[in-house]
Amino acid sequence: MAVILAAALWAVLGIVCIILGYVFAFLHGNPDGRMLKKAKQGLLCGGYLYSLWKRKMLRKLQLSKREEQYYRAIYVNEDPLLSRLMRECRQGLIVFGCSVAFAAVMAVLSEGGAFSDTKINAFQRPASGTETVQLRVMMDRKSYDMEYTVRERTFSEEEVKAAWEKAKQELPEQILAKNLCADEITGDLYLPKKLAGTNVELVWMSSNYRIVDYEGKVNTANAAPDGSIVTITVQLKYGTLTEFLDIPVRVLRGNPEEKSAGERLYEELERRDADQVYDPIMELPTDVGDAPVTFYRKKSRTPWLFAVLFLLLLGGLFCMWGSEEKRMRQEREDQLLKDYPDLVSKITLLMQAGLTLRSAWDRITEDYLSARDKKKTRYVYEEMRNVRNKLSAGIPEAAAYEEFGRNCGNIRYLRLSSVLVQNLKKGTGGLVPLLRKEAAEAFAERKERVKQKGEEAGTRLLIPMAGILVLILAIIMIPAFLSF
Repeated sequence: MAVILAAALWAVLGIVCIILGYVFAFLHGNPDGRMLKKAKQGLLCGGYLYSLWKRKMLRKLQLSKREEQYYRAIYVNEDPLLSRLMRECRQGLIVFGCSVAFAAVMAVLSEGGAFSDTKINAFQRPASGTETVQLRVMMDRKSYDMEYTVRERTFSEEEVKAAWEKAKQELPEQILAKNLCADEITGDLYLPKKLAGTNVELVWMSSNYRIVDYEGKVNTANAAPDGSIVTITVQLKYGTLTEFLDIPVRVLRGNPEEKSAGERLYEELERRDADQVYDPIMELPTDVGDAPVTFYRKKSRTPWLFAVLFLLLLGGLFCMWGSEEKRMRQEREDQLLKDYPDLVSKITLLMQAGLTLRSAWDRITEDYLSARDKKKTRYVYEEMRNVRNKLSAGIPEAAAYEEFGRNCGNIRYLRLSSVLVQNLKKGTGGLVPLLRKEAAEAFAERKERVKQKGEEAGTRLLIPMAGILVLILAIIMIPAFLSF
């Protein structure tokens, strides 16, 4: 019920944010609301609350000016305010809509019992040992949390006898462990303490403890040269029921080998565990033979791992959110560098043909508009289009060309605008030679940039080549290691 209530509140919050977005967008003739309505994008007003929050956060972080410059540079000859508003409102609608959808899914899952306690009328007893269960009890219209220990199931005499008859057939094979057969025992035996699937105790005895002890440890050095027959006796004990089963095995004599440090340490721990079984504290050995031993409790580093993964996830999300703006900025910069030599060459060619600077500017802009691809914006020609519109509005040529260089934001375009403005003041007699020189330098720079890109591409190719080399080495080395 609590999950459903929380989901409902979350859904209501998302819907309220959408409604408040419409209210704030059209309240008191809000210019943002009028802008969206005029652009026939009034439905986006549902995300206006997110737009207001984002702008407030950008102002606090002192990033609002950078955001405005980005939209001004990317959406040339469009309304950057409208483009920004539409994008932010669209993001807000997605956020609020996802919130409502998430709340609806949570409510459906909760109604289906995915998050609620399951009503039970009984619970399964463990076959052996005890089991602690966590319960929530409703009694007298009050809820109580309690912990209850369920005792093991008690088997009837008939069930024990049936399990014992089955065990008689299986135990002679089970105790062999890694040994091949009962006539060739060279390693330790497996002697279970309880009958499988029950809480029936099994007590093991040996006819010769020097060769096979009660835990199944085998000492082949004490066996006869031709092998020793040892009878392993298992006693079933359950209440008043007692049964015996004899399992004869033949232990082969083996040469005593020097045990590893790990085996000696494990045997020492097993011995101390058996000797101190009644003590509340088991003391660890300080040395094994002549070797000193120090024990440490191993700490779990899983929470740290999850914390690191969570931080990496957050970093990945922030990088993904900021990648689009970074990509657009880089694409614009690359376009400006690529188009610069062509632009200077076109201006030079048209001026050599007898056109004035302004006529050449208008001609280049008209050619771009007639042949442009609407899906792919060329930023330098959009900036030229912006300059042409301002010249038509009566702005002086010198001011328009200076603004063109500043809007492009590149040193080459600043240099070009400076050359154009100086020659407007001094006359256009020496402009064409300067443009020729500028075009030659621009093409030279473009050639160097292409070479640099080629070198970078060659360097990037080393990464897949290194991966292929590792795969080839693995294909060669893995079969070689497996053959040994």
